[in-house]
Amino acid sequence: MSENDARVLELPECDRLSLMAEDTSAAREIILEDKLTEEDRKFYGKWAELLDWMREYASTHDGVMFEKEADFTDYIYRMSRPYDLPTTVMSASLSDLSGKPVLLLNASPRHTVFKEVTLHPFESHTYRTLRYFAPKDALAEGKRVFSKEMLSELADELFAAHQH
Repeated sequence: MSENDARVLELPECDRLSLMAEDTSAAREIILEDKLTEEDRKFYGKWAELLDWMREYASTHDGVMFEKEADFTDYIYRMSRPYDLPTTVMSASLSDLSGKPVLLLNASPRHTVFKEVTLHPFESHTYRTLRYFAPKDALAEGKRVFSKEMLSELADELFAAHQH
């Protein structure tokens, strides 16, 4: 590793992203070294599964659509690195047909230490946080596994309130 590469490793994430924009070989090497742990891979796999549940909910309910709100930044700025997450979607919503989000979900980007999914009912001050729970191989609030049925119940309640 060169002296320049060592200095790049010490930079905060935002500065590393700036280097990526410059397309330097040192920056590309640093980004290629940013490997996912096995638990991270499982977390993002469960996030992709949750997105599928959202798509299914939208396709089976009148007046509801699934919308991608944002991609992961490391997908957008991946340059020559192969993209290794199971989805590009970082944030998505279940929205009404006018495009107004009713339930917004987002997943932590890869550089965060604690990976979590946030479920945020739009126009509400409350939210729920899910993390990967290895003993059940699922996303959970603490030890309470979050299921497709729970997503459907939450979305049903929110869309019913949204109609009024």
